[in-house]
Amino acid sequence: MERRVDLDWLRVLLFALLVLHHVAVGFIDIGADIYGVVNNDLGGPLLNLFVYFSQSWRLPLLFLISGIGTWFATRHVVGIRPLAGRVARLMVPALFGTFVLNVTYGYTLASATGDAPGSFLTFWAAWLLDPEPRQVGHLWFLYNLTLYTLILWPFRFLLDRWQPAPSSVPRVLGTMAVGATLITLVLKPYLSAIAGDGYQFAWYLWIFASGYVIGAHHHNILAWLAKRAYWLMAAGVVCFAAEVVMLAMEIDASPAGGLAMAQGGWASDGFAPAFHPGHVLFTAISGINTWLWCLAFLGLAARYLQFDRPALRFLGPAVFPVYVLHFPITLVGLALIAELAWPWPVKFLLLAVSVYGLSIAIYLGVRRMGRVVYLIGGKALRM
Repeated sequence: MERRVDLDWLRVLLFALLVLHHVAVGFIDIGADIYGVVNNDLGGPLLNLFVYFSQSWRLPLLFLISGIGTWFATRHVVGIRPLAGRVARLMVPALFGTFVLNVTYGYTLASATGDAPGSFLTFWAAWLLDPEPRQVGHLWFLYNLTLYTLILWPFRFLLDRWQPAPSSVPRVLGTMAVGATLITLVLKPYLSAIAGDGYQFAWYLWIFASGYVIGAHHHNILAWLAKRAYWLMAAGVVCFAAEVVMLAMEIDASPAGGLAMAQGGWASDGFAPAFHPGHVLFTAISGINTWLWCLAFLGLAARYLQFDRPALRFLGPAVFPVYVLHFPITLVGLALIAELAWPWPVKFLLLAVSVYGLSIAIYLGVRRMGRVVYLIGGKALRM
């Protein structure tokens, strides 16, 4: 079976960055609103900028790679059975993580703070009845990915039949970028988004479908991107700088208005007209910035990550389980070290290393338990 080791490496690196991103959120000022717990010594503006920068392209690139991977996994299959297998591959760990792992870490945190309502079963029942969507947590990515797979499945043969000429690669990529930007321009004024909801649901769907098209023509498109990766990155630097300046000016004028401009929903919340020129320009620039960085990293991977190593054969299968496991470990670890009188870089490094190490150790242990490893997205060890 044909594989793109450059995309395998990029997927590993992106999920490794995901762990650092989630650890970093515990060391910035908005961490308390997102996690309910934050470190007593914050990382400052540079760490805030790192979180904002990585957030602008990391998840879109993951959906783009997921679309490419869907093409590779389904290009020779027909019928409903492969679809059922793919949905099960995504939903089994999503449901296990939602109703077991996330509840367990919630109970652990509640017990540590004295807020646990009695036994674990009592807490579990209260957790399930809570109207807030905290049960899903970081696993929203798997739920969205499942829905996108179901939506795309009836149309994949039409996409496969579309055969653009190699010379039309810029036009194809431009169409993808314009489509993604138009979605945000139309929906973002009315629908805020934090984790794949609101306007992001349609936006990520378009990006996922774009990845499927890239997969179907990966030889031409990725080769084209490899030659132009640095130009795309340079343009991305310019766009990101403009985006940050515009957001900083809006936050300086109105913190709540700046947050609405970044997350969406400013028209619904009454901060500005739906198509306020400044907000439209910011949305367009941020959308173009996202696309430039996604394409740049695809090009860099195609250019420099064309090598297979034993490490990749270990890390590739470990990515999914580590993703499922790492977030509860991150939150529990952050709660344990939040009030320690240590410099934040020391605690950041300690927490990151601990999350990587414990996630991989649990995965290796569960992998030896046979098919139980499917619950966390892994594959059973062949004995």
